[in-house]
Amino acid sequence: MKNKIWIISLGLAVAIYGCGKKSQEVTTESGAAANTLDGSGEVYLVDTLVSVIEWTGGTPTNYKHNGNMRLKEGRFTVNENLLTSGKFTIDINSINNLDQTGKDKSNLEQHLKEADFFEVGKFPLGNFEITQTKTDSTGQKVVGNLTLKGKTNSIEIPVTLTIDDKTISAETPEFTIDRTKWGIVYQSGIIGTLKNDLINDEVIIKLKIIANKQVQ
Repeated sequence: MKNKIWIISLGLAVAIYGCGKKSQEVTTESGAAANTLDGSGEVYLVDTLVSVIEWTGGTPTNYKHNGNMRLKEGRFTVNENLLTSGKFTIDINSINNLDQTGKDKSNLEQHLKEADFFEVGKFPLGNFEITQTKTDSTGQKVVGNLTLKGKTNSIEIPVTLTIDDKTISAETPEFTIDRTKWGIVYQSGIIGTLKNDLINDEVIIKLKIIANKQVQ
């Protein structure tokens, strides 16, 4: 079964978009408008019971699994109804397989927690921190640093964000990340895995995040 197991390098991960008038505007290499975040404003805490990271991964022959993962905690700050920061902790131990049951399900989940993948005994948590927001010809995005297994990479995520005086709702379409950038290379082509045993490096992720404004 192990030769059919694959992984998500999550960020996992979380993705939120916003841009504020008080943020510093910068220009990216693509020419898109982007904003750094100053952390000012009111605090919104993530509802970890309803927020979810969904994942799908598989092989070049279209053998797939899907599941989810939860956040341990997270927070945004908002100033004048605009996002000014976002920082989140991912509970790697919460990784859950949804398309299998019984022993197959538990075996897959256990393997994902072992050294071939997330190595949760040493790295039980992941982190994502938003560093910029931007808009380009393809829509709204956040840029942030995703840390897994002690490695940090910047990723860019498309997102739709809704902010009001009580809640923040952030949802993404499906997007992909490359697990090998975080040292998760089990049965990857970059280590010379034979064609019949390959697991895709690209993992599909979809996010839904809800956060509630904290009463002062």
